[in-house]
Amino acid sequence: MTARIGILGGMFDPVHNGHMQAARTALQLLEFDLLRLVPCHVPNHRNLTLCSAVQRVAMLELACERDEKIVVDEIEIRRGGISYAVDTLKQFKQEYPEANFFFVLGSDSFDSLPQWHKWQDLFELCHFAILNRASFDISESTRIATAFDLRKVKSNKELFAAPSGKIIVVEDFDYPLSSSQVRARLGANESMDGFLDESVARYIRSNNLYHSEVVRN
Repeated sequence: MTARIGILGGMFDPVHNGHMQAARTALQLLEFDLLRLVPCHVPNHRNLTLCSAVQRVAMLELACERDEKIVVDEIEIRRGGISYAVDTLKQFKQEYPEANFFFVLGSDSFDSLPQWHKWQDLFELCHFAILNRASFDISESTRIATAFDLRKVKSNKELFAAPSGKIIVVEDFDYPLSSSQVRARLGANESMDGFLDESVARYIRSNNLYHSEVVRN
């Protein structure tokens, strides 16, 4: 049977409970065999990370150490340079030619897809699994550019029937938490209960992260 591999990328600076809830929700509802958390090396449209690649990977490994089907993949860090999703998916397809890939992202991120590097090529490489917030609606311009209504499927059966190019939406995934909020709370020495896995919180405290001088990759 063809392996189904979910991909969830990001800066993970730091990884927080919202990231992990997204990963677990996608893994369960979309019946992936495995989900790979892919920390970027250098983001294309954002500021540089505050923690080093080594630190971000360490936190990710702590966050998912109890999840057998969620793994950390350093593919973008090993490759170096600016991290483009299309390069990552092409490399995955070369390494795992028999697998089908599912790119997991929020509805706001999908709405920006037409601004991504060589974004059209992604539909030849993977499916898209959108975690949709009830308060967010994908813009008409993105719907037209991506042929959203033609690509959208309503069930896993429809999704798995094609090797790539389909879109499935997980409705009402509301987890209003961002890494910037977490960093602000860490900087203010506020409680991290409900925001971070306890092992990640301990790692941050023991390494004095997000309090001292900025560390760059």
